[in-house]
Amino acid sequence: MGGATVMPLVSANAGESVRVVDVLGGHGLASRLEALGIRPGTSIIKRSEMFMRGPVTVEAHGAQIAIGYGMASKILVEPINSRFSKSPAKSKDT
Repeated sequence: MGGATVMPLVSANAGESVRVVDVLGGHGLASRLEALGIRPGTSIIKRSEMFMRGPVTVEAHGAQIAIGYGMASKILVEPINSRFSKSPAKSKDT
């Protein structure tokens, strides 16, 4: 229970900064994403997604890239700020 939340890229909110954790796919998918600069450890920002499983737009290395929904669903990410948001609850001593 101590780890960060890992989710598919399609589950991230628009405008959210995330870090790529893993790619669940074969060599072809990994090679294509590598060519786009998306690999484990890369920080990206999800910019938008289209309705009904349309393309997902992300920003990586200063460039905006549109990738298909199926490809985006195989990219596992974690929110970058998740480590800092897990602070203990503040006491209400008033």
